[in-house]
Amino acid sequence: MALQCAHCYKHFSIAKVTNSRGKGLSVEVQCPHCAAWLGHNKGLSVTKIVGFYSGVTAALVAYFVEGVAHITTPLMILAVIVVCLSHIMDHLKMVEAPDDGVNSTNE
Repeated sequence: MALQCAHCYKHFSIAKVTNSRGKGLSVEVQCPHCAAWLGHNKGLSVTKIVGFYSGVTAALVAYFVEGVAHITTPLMILAVIVVCLSHIMDHLKMVEAPDDGVNSTNE
């Protein structure tokens, strides 16, 4: 999986990340090129998770309960739209800029 730094705009592999901090949705990684700390937007991550599980729940209810397809089908469609939009909008943001001495040449 390739990530793009929000500070230097260079792509890097998640395998090249050596420094990270935090856990769960609050995890932050350090760019191997410029040493900036990067993280995801927690609100969009929560929206993506809620949308996914809402869609799965609606699909299960539609499968096991008769006569609710007119309710669950629009809910599943809405859940797919929410997951897709929040996934597209969820990108790395700079949490902490690198120190001036780390990458002053801007390689």
